[in-house]
Amino acid sequence: MALTGLTACSTPSDDGGDAPQSDVTLTVSRWSGPQADAQQKLLDEYSKETGVKIRFDSIDYGQVKQKQTLNMSTKTGEYDLIYVPEAWVGEYTDAGYLADLTDMVKDESLTGAGWDYADILQSGIDVYSRDGKLYGLPYFVQTPLVVYDKDALAAAGLEAPATWDDAIAVAKHFKEDGSGMALPFRQGSAIVNIMAVLLAGDDADFFDASGKLDLTNPDVVDTVAFIQELSKYGLEGSNGWHWDEVNKALQFGQAPIGITSSGLFTALENADESQVAGKLGYAPIPYAKTPAGLLQTWGWSVPADSKNQEEAFKLGAWLTSKAIQKEMGTLDPSFISFRSSLADDPDLTANAPWLPTVKAALAKGVTVPLQPNAPALTDALSAGLSGVVTNGDDPAKMLQGVQDALASQF
Repeated sequence: MALTGLTACSTPSDDGGDAPQSDVTLTVSRWSGPQADAQQKLLDEYSKETGVKIRFDSIDYGQVKQKQTLNMSTKTGEYDLIYVPEAWVGEYTDAGYLADLTDMVKDESLTGAGWDYADILQSGIDVYSRDGKLYGLPYFVQTPLVVYDKDALAAAGLEAPATWDDAIAVAKHFKEDGSGMALPFRQGSAIVNIMAVLLAGDDADFFDASGKLDLTNPDVVDTVAFIQELSKYGLEGSNGWHWDEVNKALQFGQAPIGITSSGLFTALENADESQVAGKLGYAPIPYAKTPAGLLQTWGWSVPADSKNQEEAFKLGAWLTSKAIQKEMGTLDPSFISFRSSLADDPDLTANAPWLPTVKAALAKGVTVPLQPNAPALTDALSAGLSGVVTNGDDPAKMLQGVQDALASQF
């Protein structure tokens, strides 16, 4: 692995070579799991090349935010680089917990030569920006897509659905043929995630231009009406499914088409586990006007109380460099970078054929609501959407009810 643009103090080694030496120790906070395990190998290489020591505090996801907040609120300076999802950025920046990285990303002595800030998708930069300032380096993203069996669609004389009308036509065809479209429409986060993407694809939102809740807007009503119509042509039982169940139905050939999350795609393409590996196509969530995607992200931020801000940023820049992001994608094909150039890299797309579609979808990437009261909204919409698809509740009345109940909170 070639590591370029890294600076460290070097002293001659006993054998006449240069052995990097540094008195810096960086503590990195993130959740544990396979991605963290793969990352540990890279961090060990970084330490070897720079002399910077790294303490990797990878803990259970459920404890990460609590521990980060405790340390930053009490200004312990324990953490130098932290892993932050889109849902925490607003809270952390409002509290003054994060260092401003705006000037650092322009400094080649910190980023390394050829780091190429312009290569990062703008939708990711927007997530980690507040008031024109950058507070995190976009690193990793997940998004739902339509996944389909190319042979099944070709045999039916159909193409991958693009628009809402396309999706209804394809789902209806397969429903009448005995299967249908596998849909993650169980009450929970998945159906709200899909609603957020559908709204963006119709140039609509949960809120109006002033930030007020706007669920009775005709475009929002139309979006929920589409969800209800599509649910009529779902694979039997899938209105009660989440991502995992949809993925299994696709994986074992029970559904010719479905909507599932990118974090599960590797199972679909594993020839040892999947009956459809190598036969699948990927498309953005159907749209009314333009393709869109969901930003479920993680990025690297430097705490404002870190005593090693520049060294921490160097590590964050290294982790988000093209070379290291490609290495992560090679180690773990489910890893999706915000680097635009990597979405078309043939070495990566050979094992992750969904990458070009993710890039197209995230050209218009949106998040679910992130306001302080957002959990109340997403819970209410989750319950309301479940009633719409399982009981046939009227979309307009459901949305009016949620609007009336929560408008004062937004």
